Parts: sequence; C-alpha cells; structure tokens
Amino acid sequence: MKTILSSLALLVPLTSAARFTLHIPNTPVANPSTLPPTTHATLQSSGEPYTALLTRSNVFSFTNITAGSYLATIHCRDLAFEPLRIDVTIEEPVEGSSERREVIRTWQTFLGNEWDNKGEDRGSGGNGLVVDVRPIGPKYYFQERGGFSPLSFLKNPMILMALFSMVLIFGMPYLMENMDPETKAEFEEMQKKSPIAGAATNPAQSIQNFDMASWLAGKSEQSASSSRGHSPAPQGKKQRN
Repeated sequence: MKTILSSLALLVPLTSAARFTLHIPNTPVANPSTLPPTTHATLQSSGEPYTALLTRSNVFSFTNITAGSYLATIHCRDLAFEPLRIDVTIEEPVEGSSERREVIRTWQTFLGNEWDNKGEDRGSGGNGLVVDVRPIGPKYYFQERGGFSPLSFLKNPMILMALFSMVLIFGMPYLMENMDPETKAEFEEMQKKSPIAGAATNPAQSIQNFDMASWLAGKSEQSASSSRGHSPAPQGKKQRN
C-alpha cells in the first residue's frame, strides 16, 4: 500500500503553496508604526505580482506562493527599503514518503544589475519564514534650500579675484623692498615702458585725470589730450562777391 501511495505521489505534479512574512524592524532610521496605511509589498515575477498590505504588527504576509524567483519590493511614501530576491523551491519527496517541502531563500539584490548578482544572505528556511526588511532612509521630494556657508562664499570667483588683487596691492611694496638692486632696476624700467604699469604706480593721479565723458563717448586718452592741447583755428567767413 505504501509503495502504491509513493508511486502516485511521484506522478502528481509538484505545486508549491509556500508562505513567508516580511517584517519591518523598529530602527533609529524609521518607526514602522508611523508608516502610512498605503504601504504595501509586492512579489514581482514573470506573471501577475503578489501584493500584501502592511498589518498592525508591521509585517507583510504572503501565502500560496508558487515556486519561482521573485523580486520583493516595499512601496512606501516616507521610507525607501532595500529590494530582496526571494527564491521558492520544492524539495523532492523522499522515497517511501509523499510529503514535499518548500524551501525559501532570500538575498539582497541590486536594481539595474544582473539577476544572478546576489548580495548578502537575508535568511532561508521553510514555510513560515520571517525575513527582516531594512529601511535605507527617508524619501525627500523637495530640495532643501542651502544656507549661508563661508566656504561657498570664498569659492566665488569674484571674491577670489578681489582677494588676489588685494594681495598684489598690499604685498607688492614688501616684495619690492626685498628685491635685489639689479632686479629692482629692471622692474622699474619695465614699469616706465608699460603705460598700464605706470598708471598702476600712481592710481590717485590716474583717477584724477580720468575723463568720464570721453570714455563714455568712446574717445581714447591720446585723442582727448590732443583735442585739449590743440584747438582748431576758427575759419574766417567767406566774403561775398
């Protein structure tokens, strides 16, 4: 009789009715009791996904899960959770027994990578397995306005240029004093030949002689000085015949 039952059990196709639970632990990152009621978990495979709602005990219960490989995802408004890979397999019945056993294995997985790329082992066992799902962190839907930071203020290019100019203005006299006489003479000669450097040696005089009206009109300094030094002679009136 036992032989007949064992042979009949081998002829029956192996169907799975696995059940397991995803549990959200209470961590400093998040308190599961404060999660919104819309929080739910899904098991996604090639067919229609399995869905489980969050219970008062902070768990997602899945029942009657067929054999296969699934992606477990928790959808929450406030928190982001790590995805899991869950494999449900059926062990073949032992000789002389018609009982079969479901085996559930879970791993950490990574979205966007190959399915065979498994992470840390999250546990394995038979029916009734409880797997902890770790929250990654809270979700942010809006970008926070940045406050004032002295470091970001100093990174401004205009501030850096102003600081560099101040270093040149206040540091140049000390640099000139520590120069060799020959180098100092060459530098002074270069300043005399350069009109820009000559104006920089006496900025007060250059500002005093600056003609704003000519500069706005687009006239150069040489044309303005020539017009001031040499005024054109008035032409006499032509005599009428």
